[in-house]
Amino acid sequence: MRIKDESKESIIFETALLMISKTGLSGLKMSQLAKEANIATGTVYIYFKDKDELIRKLYLYLLKKTTLDYSKGLDENVPLKLKIKILTFNYLAESILHPEYGAFFEQYFRSPFFVENEMIKNEENTVLGPIYELVIEGQKQAIIKNINPELLVSLVCGMLNEVAKESIYTQSGIEKIDWESIFTVIWDGIKS
Repeated sequence: MRIKDESKESIIFETALLMISKTGLSGLKMSQLAKEANIATGTVYIYFKDKDELIRKLYLYLLKKTTLDYSKGLDENVPLKLKIKILTFNYLAESILHPEYGAFFEQYFRSPFFVENEMIKNEENTVLGPIYELVIEGQKQAIIKNINPELLVSLVCGMLNEVAKESIYTQSGIEKIDWESIFTVIWDGIKS
């Protein structure tokens, strides 16, 4: 059995992501993916048994990658409100810089590839745990509304996704966004 090379796996993921952004999940073909990634089709099957597994692992790959990007610049010693401001700004910036990530997530959650199994739930909890812990900490401090943290995160992400789509559509970029006003709306929506 051949040893898997993480860099080759990343190339497959990144190539698949670009192809999905052009053709959608259903348009992804393993043979075309191999060709675009400049590797043998058999090599793709060393890493992924089939398209279903590739797409599910691509989801986990992007989930980890984007969550790490959202956490850039977070310092444990700053107040909770500033942590949330940094996290939400990073989310928005990442959504504008990489619209293919959002497009993938949107398609994935509405597709037959989306399956909630124990392994995926555990990965999601590991990766997203720190974000929810931040919300829960705010709730313990009576700074953030005491409602389901998943609902709060979904509401904030939904708003930021719409701002990102508008920015991408108008090609205005992150530098043209009135971040202070946007964060004021976010904060007013989640604070106690």
